[in-house]
Amino acid sequence: MEPVGLALILVGCAAVALGALRIRGPLATIRRLDATAENLQRYDTWRGRDTTVQPDGPTGADEMRVYMRKRVILWGALIGAGIVLIVTGLLVG
Repeated sequence: MEPVGLALILVGCAAVALGALRIRGPLATIRRLDATAENLQRYDTWRGRDTTVQPDGPTGADEMRVYMRKRVILWGALIGAGIVLIVTGLLVG
């Protein structure tokens, strides 16, 4: 195996590992925010309140969800780049 191919494979594996470790936090936060929103909607329905969207605009949870989705996209792109590096390393090697 060529040293360049081996280096690409190692860097790709490191990128995939780093991305996989870093993507877990934002995904967990999104799941928590979604679960809380569902719970609040169930509670409001149980209480007989109107569950339509409030005209006040986005909440802090909505802004956090958008931020976490951006983080998921960033770390997902790193994982994708790592996979491309691994495949390139295999083709070069």
